[in-house]
This record gives sequence, C-alpha cells and structure tokens, in this order.
Amino acid sequence: MSSDDFYWYASILIFIPWALLLVAPRWQYTEPVAFGAAIILLVAAAIFTFLYLTGPEAGGSLLSLDGLTHLFRSKEMLLTGWLNYLSFCLLVGTWQTHDARQLRIGHIFLVPSLLLTMLTGPAGLLLYLVVRFFRTKKWEL
Repeated sequence: MSSDDFYWYASILIFIPWALLLVAPRWQYTEPVAFGAAIILLVAAAIFTFLYLTGPEAGGSLLSLDGLTHLFRSKEMLLTGWLNYLSFCLLVGTWQTHDARQLRIGHIFLVPSLLLTMLTGPAGLLLYLVVRFFRTKKWEL
C-alpha cells in the first residue's frame, strides 16, 4: 500500500474509535478498539520511518530546523508525523475517557475535551485536566 493510500485510510478510519469514545464511552469494547487503533497507527509510523531511513532518499536531521524540513519533504516521514499525531491524541482521548469514568465525571463534561483533543491535542488535554481538577480538587494524577 502506498503512503498516499495509507494516509487516506488512516485519516478516515480514525473517526471510528473517536466516535466510540464520544458516543459509547461505557461500551466494553470502546477502550480496546481505541487503544488498538492507536497501537496500529504507531506500528505503521514505525514501518514508514524504517522504510524511509533505509531507502535511497534518506536524509535530513532532527537536530536542526533545516534538517527537519528536509525530513518532512518525504511523504513517508510526513505520514509518520501525521500517524504519530493521530495515535497520541487517540491515546490521550482513551485515557481521558477511562480516567473520567473512574472519577465519575459526567460524560457531558468530557465531550468538549475529547473534541479538542481530537482536533488540537494539547488544548483538549489541558481542558480535561482543568475539569478533572474541579472534580477532584487535586492536580495529581
């Protein structure tokens, strides 16, 4: 499968675990599906990274902005960055759902942070931590 095809499938199929987190957070298979999808994306990111680094056009560096720019000129490395973003945001959303259920935070208060986590990552996590603080009166995890 080409990197273009994988990008399309990953970008569309990622909505399945997010939809489960949003509308069926207490279903017994929601967390396993979301966690499994995130792991699949991480494995795919590792494979595309390996293919790029062992391929003929390998180059670039993480130690400079110019080197990073060169890395992300490759479709495989750009896809790797996108897959990392999708998987880590999904892992954070899965943790939020699990943690909110344990702390008995109403799902209606979780939905805005899940949507922000899906769209912007850190802003959604920050919102959840604020909601969590008001529920527990503690900053500790």
